[in-house]
Amino acid sequence: MVKFLRSSKDVKTVLVEKTDRLYRNFKDYVLLEDFALEMHLVKEGEVISKNSKSHTKFIHGIKVLMAKNYIDNLSEETKKGMQAKAEQGLWPSNAPFGYKNVDKRIEPDGEEAPIVRQLFQWYGTGNYSLNQVHALYKKTYPLNPIARSYIERILKNPVYYGDFLWAGRLYKGLHLPLVSKRQWDTVQEVFKKANKPKITKRNFPFTGMLTCAFCGCAITASIKKGRYIYYHCTGSRGPCQRPFTRQEVLEEKFGEVIKGIVIPDSVVGWLVKALQEGQKGKVAHQEAILRKVRAECESINPKIDALLEDRLQGKIPEDLCYQKINQLRSRQASLKEQIELYEKTEQNTNLDKASRLIELANKAYYLYLRQDAHKKATLLKIVQWNSTWDGVSVCPTYRKPFDVIAQSVKSGDWLPSQDSNLEPSG
Repeated sequence: MVKFLRSSKDVKTVLVEKTDRLYRNFKDYVLLEDFALEMHLVKEGEVISKNSKSHTKFIHGIKVLMAKNYIDNLSEETKKGMQAKAEQGLWPSNAPFGYKNVDKRIEPDGEEAPIVRQLFQWYGTGNYSLNQVHALYKKTYPLNPIARSYIERILKNPVYYGDFLWAGRLYKGLHLPLVSKRQWDTVQEVFKKANKPKITKRNFPFTGMLTCAFCGCAITASIKKGRYIYYHCTGSRGPCQRPFTRQEVLEEKFGEVIKGIVIPDSVVGWLVKALQEGQKGKVAHQEAILRKVRAECESINPKIDALLEDRLQGKIPEDLCYQKINQLRSRQASLKEQIELYEKTEQNTNLDKASRLIELANKAYYLYLRQDAHKKATLLKIVQWNSTWDGVSVCPTYRKPFDVIAQSVKSGDWLPSQDSNLEPSG
């Protein structure tokens, strides 16, 4: 669709069933917004365009957030299943180099496993650098090229001696090791001798969040007199005469950025009510689908019983009988997974999180004032992705949907249209 829109500049209208069928994340949201389209959300009875009122855009942005949260919930359920496999000692994902997936396990790959053993043997001698091992590999196995960094990951991966890392924890695997634990430890010792410690920069809270309003260079920080943090232009495009700024001054100026998204108490109530009204139709639609899936799932057992009865009476050959039974059971398992996934994904979770977003915007400045500099920076990264600094004021670029909130705060245009049944809560 995006490719078509780019090639058809005269097309400015898109009809779609509902918000979460159009996009599932903010990247899609921003991408389509750049086309200046008029989007008709048919089931929601909504039209979104550049001329829509700010409160309509805000509610739309919240719906995009809710759609993204639904996908995140699906991802969480998938991760739970993978975590359960890891706890059983089973590798939970695609097989690493040197192995292949067989049913629910990984087994040594006949072609790749010898390569892994050879890599450990080469580097474990301590006679070769990683670059030299990479050169040996390319010479020995020219038809299967891999990068130097990939070889390093192989040599540091505990999966090859029988354990594996998953979600930050080390698990005892049930798969067959390709090298011994002793050989793996030897390779790690070689890495320790070869690698020199790296010097890391001091972690200043507001670096990476500001650019100079005059020359466009990044704003960096340094310590003066051993304790005072000052921010200043890097001057990477030439000398910049902007003065140094104390961190305390920037904290105060960034407070104005947070103030820019504070939703007034008088409109919080009707915004939450608007989201609740929009959620009712979605929940009803999904529950109707769930009833249909349950009904189909329950209808399969009688079909299996009928097939077995036909088999006993000689009406159907044995092989055909069990072929059809396996097909029905496979379909039933798929339906049960759909039901389980729906029941685990609470439908009100999205609405609760959207409501909490509104409450966050309402209390953001209050929270900001009570945090240390690093936590203030964390809050700022949630609501904005970049700001410019001219030595006097901070000009932010807000993330979605906070950009719409900021626009409404600035204009005071919160009230719904005349035909809306929503009233301010007071």
